[in-house]
Amino acid sequence: MQTPSKLSSVILYSVISAAFIGPGTITTAISAGATHQLQLLWAVTLGTIGCLVLQEVSARIVIASGLNIGQATQKCFGNKNGKRLMILVGGTVMAGCAAYQAGNILGAVAGLNLLTGFDSRILTVLIATVAFFVLWSNKRQVISWLMTVLVGLMGVAFFVLAFKQSFSLTDIISNAATPNFPVGGEMLVLGLIGTTIVPYNIFLGSGISKGKTVSLMRTGLSISVLIGGCITAAILVAGNSVGEFSSFTDLAESLGDKLGPIGAIALGVGLFAAGLSSSITAPFASSLIATTIFGWEDQRKLRWVWGFVLVTGFSFGISGIKPIPVILTVQALNGLILPLLVALLVVLINNKSLIPSLYRHGLFINTLLLLILGSVLLIGLNQVDKAFISFEIFSGSHFNWIVVISAIVLIMMSGLIYRHSRKV
Repeated sequence: MQTPSKLSSVILYSVISAAFIGPGTITTAISAGATHQLQLLWAVTLGTIGCLVLQEVSARIVIASGLNIGQATQKCFGNKNGKRLMILVGGTVMAGCAAYQAGNILGAVAGLNLLTGFDSRILTVLIATVAFFVLWSNKRQVISWLMTVLVGLMGVAFFVLAFKQSFSLTDIISNAATPNFPVGGEMLVLGLIGTTIVPYNIFLGSGISKGKTVSLMRTGLSISVLIGGCITAAILVAGNSVGEFSSFTDLAESLGDKLGPIGAIALGVGLFAAGLSSSITAPFASSLIATTIFGWEDQRKLRWVWGFVLVTGFSFGISGIKPIPVILTVQALNGLILPLLVALLVVLINNKSLIPSLYRHGLFINTLLLLILGSVLLIGLNQVDKAFISFEIFSGSHFNWIVVISAIVLIMMSGLIYRHSRKV
């Protein structure tokens, strides 16, 4: 048997960056650049670090225990409670995959439409058909190579747009490393973090890590996630060329006015690559989650799972619904799912009966995990608050209460970590 190489590991984990750079990332990052120039680049850095840490933790659990996340949860909490918890978390994440798929297909169609001008319904059928045949092949190597190519296309497209801007490398590095809170930027900060740390991506990363070594896992994950973070940063930098927009057509016209034809073409290529790659990874992740929760290995059952996600996205696309509102709705759903999943990972990685001492993290990583949990909790609760306000259930923001609740949860989680780390 051929020994896995670092290159093959990078190609394998390229699905991670391909999954989190979707139309939602493009929408959020360009909005951040258009509104606040480079001031929110640090949020991309924070989101990238958070993504890398959580992906490493979820993969480490699988490698160290030899169990998938569902089996590890049942061992930690007992079969009955563990199964219920996995159905709650994993089932909600699977529903999120279906919701994300709508934005993914619509984004890919919007990109192709900008490049070709063809009818959107024809392009929707084309994108869904390509995704179907790639998923039906069930060949992870094919999916990984395709994701590598699509990530490369995204990188070229958005770096071209970024290099057209007038900022110096010093400006970019400084803003990427220095937290800044411009007036009105709070929601975009949370959005940039939330669009990078995607719930189904955590299951995706852990699902492809079984049987890997920690060293190769870290190499593949680090390079893939860092490349994804750099592409997100490039999208934000490119957003400095535009103003407000309500559709990708408006965005293309704005980029074309400022940068010439290359602006609209690069957006079309990048949007198509981001949408198509995510259109494949979201259903793929849903099948991995089904395996994690229900232990399904039968390909017929798994095809029903990813088929449902794919059909959901196709139905939205063929209906002619505009992509921007769908994408923003999906971002809100993401905020509800993520804190519970992060809390679960924190407990699992610190359980002595589950994770051998050789694989456990120290104080620094645990502190970082708690900070990430606090961040995603703020995101999730704030999005719930916004939803209640928009439906006129509440009036006015309750951000102070959200901070208090988040602090209480972090204190409780600290105690839980201590208790589980002492179990033999």
